[in-house]
Amino acid sequence: MNNYVKHLEELSTPATLKRKKDYIDYNLRSYFKRIGLTNIKVLEVGPGLGEFESYLNDREVSDIDIVDNDKSILDYVSKKYRIKRYYLTNNISLIDKKLGKYNFIFLMQVLEHLPVDKYATTLRLLYKHLEKGGFLVIVVPNANNPLGLVERYGDLQHTGSFTEQSLKDLVNLSGIEDYSAEIKGYEIPPFDPLNILRVILQKILHLILLSAMIINGGLFFRIMTPNIALVIEKT
Repeated sequence: MNNYVKHLEELSTPATLKRKKDYIDYNLRSYFKRIGLTNIKVLEVGPGLGEFESYLNDREVSDIDIVDNDKSILDYVSKKYRIKRYYLTNNISLIDKKLGKYNFIFLMQVLEHLPVDKYATTLRLLYKHLEKGGFLVIVVPNANNPLGLVERYGDLQHTGSFTEQSLKDLVNLSGIEDYSAEIKGYEIPPFDPLNILRVILQKILHLILLSAMIINGGLFFRIMTPNIALVIEKT
C-alpha cells in the first residue's frame, strides 16, 4: 500500500464516507431509478477509497468494474468491497477491448487529471461502452466559481477545470452520436439541518459572486457549485 492510499485513509472517517455517499445518493439517485438497480453493470474510473462501490454494495449491486493507474487503490477497493473486475492502466485506451458494456459509468474528479488532448478521446471511448439507455456521469471542478481555484491548483496533477460551455464543447469535440446531455451542479444534499444551512449560505455566496461577475462585465455561467457534472444518456 503506497503513501497515496495512506494519505486518503488519513483524510477518511466514517463521517466523511457517509457525507460522500449522501452526495452520491442526492445527485445520482434519479438516474439509478430510471435504469433500475436489478442486474445493473457499472464502471467507475478512479474509485478513490471506494465510496461509490460502498454506496452500490449497500443496494446489492456488485457487478462493478473499476479502473485506476494505482495498484494499491485497486487492491484496497477490491478487498473492501464487492466488485467484479479491476484494471490497472494509465491509459484507458489500452484496455478498450477488455471493458464490457455498462448501464452506468462514473468518473468523480478524474477527467481533469488527464492530458487535455485526451479529454475527447476518453469520453468517446467510455461512451462506446455504454448500453443504450445508460448514463455516463463525469464530475469535474467548476471553473465558473472563482473560489474553486483550489480545485484546479490544489495539486500538480490537475491539468484543467471546466465550465458549462467547455463541457458542451467537449461533447461536441468527442463526436459521439445518439445521446442527450445535461450539465448540472454537483449539489449539497439537504439531508440534515447543517447541510440545509450550508445550502442556504452557499446560495447567498453564489449570489454575491454572480453580482460581482455581472458588475465586472466578464464572461460567466449559471452553475456556480464547486463541482459540475456532465450527464450523458445514450438514446
